[in-house]
Amino acid sequence: MPDRRDPAAGRTVRPEAPVTVTTTVLPSVLPSVREVLRMEPVAVALPEVLTGRERLDAPVRWVHVAETAEAARLGSGGELLLATGVGWPADEAALRRLGRVLIDADVAGLVLELGPPMPVAPAALVEEFAAAGLPFAVLHREARFVAITEAVHSRIIAEQMAALRARDDIHALFTDLSLRGSPADFIVEQAARVLGSPVVLEDTSHRVIAAGGLAAGGEAELADWEQRSRAAHRAGGDGWTIVPVEARGMRWGHLVGLAGEPHPAGRSNVLEQAAVALALSRLSDRDEDEWTRRSHDALLAALLGRRFAAEGGVTARFEAAGFPIAGRPVVGVAIRLRSGTLPVSAAARAVEAAHAGGADA
Repeated sequence: MPDRRDPAAGRTVRPEAPVTVTTTVLPSVLPSVREVLRMEPVAVALPEVLTGRERLDAPVRWVHVAETAEAARLGSGGELLLATGVGWPADEAALRRLGRVLIDADVAGLVLELGPPMPVAPAALVEEFAAAGLPFAVLHREARFVAITEAVHSRIIAEQMAALRARDDIHALFTDLSLRGSPADFIVEQAARVLGSPVVLEDTSHRVIAAGGLAAGGEAELADWEQRSRAAHRAGGDGWTIVPVEARGMRWGHLVGLAGEPHPAGRSNVLEQAAVALALSRLSDRDEDEWTRRSHDALLAALLGRRFAAEGGVTARFEAAGFPIAGRPVVGVAIRLRSGTLPVSAAARAVEAAHAGGADA
């Protein structure tokens, strides 16, 4: 059953207890401190990391020269600072204050060129950066700061342009799928192909409707799906990215991207575009049970077509879809009609009869 939004109250009325959706954001495509230190204009100056090795993979939003604490305050966080120490104070207390100012500015790191103004790294500053766990590196040879900033900024801008192009491509892909009236399972498969990792469409009860990009059988990805999904919705974790599938005040489920590599367009953006296509597809469906029927049809087709590598894969797929079959007898019911279509009431009676006999149907 989909969630419904109450316009008067301005809230969504859900068929179960409210669940907080946590979106996990994977690392950005910005260069890391480690990558900057390996760039040619920096590498030729023989960089040496003194502190913060555990934070070398932090992203660098920008690079600029900052010889004073005042210059550092102008940043907005994530900058890698270059300095020669020419404007730094000489006494220990002032150096510690400088270090705290830089740390409070949320810099990505500090690179000091050793030379006449500062032949060695000040111990007080090193200690402050070490205590904060931030990268502090020194250059043992003269560096061309202009070349460093140009190299880093060129890469950042190039990746931003690539991200914009990727977003356009993703938008075009899922818009085309919507216009073609592609079914939910195909949209999910395309999302998984784009991300290069498993993607799962679940309903509001955390039952799997469709999945793409799974390993053979899907046993590992779908085992204990409902419990794992509920835990991820509440607290995040496992590198999952979760976006709602909703439109016109109704929520039908969520699209879940399992852990994978970053995408130039952003994993969240890819899933959001796919979720829009799924919502449009859902709006065109005949009734509320369309997703469930298609999911069941796909499961039966896979079972009858022997498209499972092992029994564990069968169990995982069926239980993730809301059919608890582990350790249970399963009875299949087929009704052949002479004419017309099967009324819903007849199907319901057949299922009830199977349940009364102690089996799942």
